[in-house]
Amino acid sequence: MRFLVLILCLGTLLLYGKAIAGLWSYINGQPRLDMLLTGLLGGTATAAAALLLWRKRMKDLDWVKHEED
Repeated sequence: MRFLVLILCLGTLLLYGKAIAGLWSYINGQPRLDMLLTGLLGGTATAAAALLLWRKRMKDLDWVKHEED
């Protein structure tokens, strides 16, 4: 699971970089809305998935107090 979280974190960085490239295309006068939206939505989705998986792992290891207790 740690490897999957690592891959998701790297994907987040890559997709947010794609969003920055899409924003740069607007500055250059050749707008690429698809790059911008793909980067923002994909980066946010992979970041959320990584956080949820990491939180699940911490609960499995009892490093985080269970909210139900």
